[in-house]
Amino acid sequence: MSTIDHLAESSLFPPECGTPPTAESLLPVLTPNIAKVGQPPSRDDYQGAIFTLIRQTVEFLIVLCLGIMMIRTFVAEAYIVPTGSMAPTLLGMHKEITCSNCGYLFVLGADEQGRSGRAICPNCGQHERTASAIVSNGDRLLVQKYLFDLRSPRRWEVAVFQSRNEPNQAYVKRVVGLPGELLQLRSGDLFINGQIARKNMAEFRAVRQLVYDNDFMPKDADRFPRWVYRRGRGRASEPSGWEPGGTGFEHIASKRDSDLIDWLDYRHWDPDTGRYGPIRDYYGYNGGEMRGDHTITDMMVDCMVATRAEAKSVVVRLNTAGETFFITLPVDGRAKPEVRRNGKLMELGDFDAQLRSSMAEAPRYQHLEVALVDRRVMVMIDGRPAFAPLDFEGVMAGSAPFATPVSIGVQGGGVSLKSVKLYRDVYYTAALANTPKRPHGVENPVVLGPNEYFVLGDNSPVSNDSRFWPGSPVVLRSDFLGKPFLVHLPGQLVLCHVLGRSLGWIPDLREIRYIR
Repeated sequence: MSTIDHLAESSLFPPECGTPPTAESLLPVLTPNIAKVGQPPSRDDYQGAIFTLIRQTVEFLIVLCLGIMMIRTFVAEAYIVPTGSMAPTLLGMHKEITCSNCGYLFVLGADEQGRSGRAICPNCGQHERTASAIVSNGDRLLVQKYLFDLRSPRRWEVAVFQSRNEPNQAYVKRVVGLPGELLQLRSGDLFINGQIARKNMAEFRAVRQLVYDNDFMPKDADRFPRWVYRRGRGRASEPSGWEPGGTGFEHIASKRDSDLIDWLDYRHWDPDTGRYGPIRDYYGYNGGEMRGDHTITDMMVDCMVATRAEAKSVVVRLNTAGETFFITLPVDGRAKPEVRRNGKLMELGDFDAQLRSSMAEAPRYQHLEVALVDRRVMVMIDGRPAFAPLDFEGVMAGSAPFATPVSIGVQGGGVSLKSVKLYRDVYYTAALANTPKRPHGVENPVVLGPNEYFVLGDNSPVSNDSRFWPGSPVVLRSDFLGKPFLVHLPGQLVLCHVLGRSLGWIPDLREIRYIR
């Protein structure tokens, strides 16, 4: 019995289905373009199979093209970022440079001819040569079209819009001012209707600028230490229990009982000036010719922390604008968290997330974020708030006299830290590329009418945005083209290796990211 006869009489065709099909009736279905079972394929069989494959491929390409056209027309459209006004959130044309001192990869903005300024590592201040650096194009974005036909743009979200000054040019900026508001920029902060515009933690993560990443420790860290250990001061000082542990830190509990906080003090090395000093608004993307002229008062420490049984509490101290904030986080809920401003206890609401000690040999790390931004104190543990955001009033002005803006301390002992990073907020400047101008919304507030918006770039010193447009500084709601939601083809590159050979540079797919 042939294979087809066997199929015809098999259980694939049970009696309740009626009379089984014959072998002759199955042949056109099962073998339209192949040889009969037991016979070698003919030339016509091969030609038929190739024709079927070509037809299926053409049909797939037609459907794909129609799908892309439908998506581009009604859902999303691709744009390329030409400039660095939104760096480092979105990158324009740039060069990628790996620091020879700390190994940190940073980007340096470039013009259309590939020219750029002096490369200075924003992490450690090392001057680097750029002759061999690869010039990369800007990030490519997918923009969700017609979203703003369904809802209004929101503060702090990125938007693409049509420029009134350059009708053929689409701009990408961050929305900061909404219809009907009185907007003004003071000392780098945004004020709406006379009150500072505060960000929540997610909004701050979207705009924050890296100051220092201890995972990329400089080779000259012994000569110019970024972190120093200290328990007490003067005659009350005791040997510190802190010691380096790779790119992190380990704290060993003291044999003697002491209530002194054992501090790990960060000393900021200003990459712009090449010496210790306060944190300033320096952008490595803009090159060494663009100075960081403004002292930053809004900052954040981000780290992974593991506590053991002997630890009583972890303390974060932020020194900024002549003021000192102590944030005390007890371990295992032994007490309520405390926040002190210049020694005065601030009132907290309900508290939630806590630091937990780990009894296992392998430490269990928790993600700790402590931010002082827009006159607001925020603490997150594993992505959950330790307490409700703590807002305060009062003017924080003046230069910080501290070369130690951030300290991390422990009471008791037994703490491990890793992936320690410091961030700062954006400082909105009153000049464009160091050129004096009379910007909108600085000396005098801007009143936004119905359907009018005010937009700014994250790379404030070089962003040509609402502050510096001639005539009207506003964007009308009808000018918005959509919201970018994905960097689908990153401008950053990675060397392609195949079988041990370098074939060239390709986009670094690890940099594909969503945009807030």
